Formats: sequence, C-alpha cells, structure tokens
Amino acid sequence: MKQKFKIMYPQDYYDQTKQWKPYHPPEKCMVVMNGSGVFFLFNGEPYYPSIQKLSDVLFKYDVVWK
Repeated sequence: MKQKFKIMYPQDYYDQTKQWKPYHPPEKCMVVMNGSGVFFLFNGEPYYPSIQKLSDVLFKYDVVWK
C-alpha cells in the first residue's frame, strides 16, 4: 500500500532557518519507508546504489502524513 508523507525539520531544530520546513533530499536521492515504518534515504545511482537510515542523516525529523 502506498502512503504519502512529507519529512519536515522539527520545530526545535538547531538551524532556525530550517525549522518546520520540508526536508529536500540531495539530488538523485529519495526518502522511502519500509513495511515496519522505518525511513531510509535511497540513492538511485545506476552503478552504486546505496541506502542509509534517515536517522543517520537527520537526527530529528517529523513526519506529516497526507
């Protein structure tokens, strides 16, 4: 089942210019969620695809479900 969501910087984020604004992943990357509800940052490079936990990239984040 496909669920739509947005990853947001939290209200108490250390960088005040990004507080409560949407997180935009780097180029050629996208945020995905597995069946257990864990979010990952997927890099779709054709020769070297990679995946890492979103919590390793953003220590705090909020999820807004659409």
